[in-house]
Amino acid sequence: MLVTVNALPLAVGVLLSCSTPLGEISVYGRLTLGIAWALTQLIVLVGGTWWYESRAASSFQPASATTAASRSAGGEW
Repeated sequence: MLVTVNALPLAVGVLLSCSTPLGEISVYGRLTLGIAWALTQLIVLVGGTWWYESRAASSFQPASATTAASRSAGGEW
């Protein structure tokens, strides 16, 4: 399943970049299929990065008291 999820956007990107008539298909006004796909990929990248970073920041736990005490006393790790 994971391979399909990762391979599908790559395959579509390669198909659109190799076939200029497909990439030039008008979607809405001057917006073409190639530009729409690139914008979709950019939005997914930024959204995924934001989601990952917000989850990583929310799981932050302060250092334990023993680690902080040994650091301030100049002790070994």
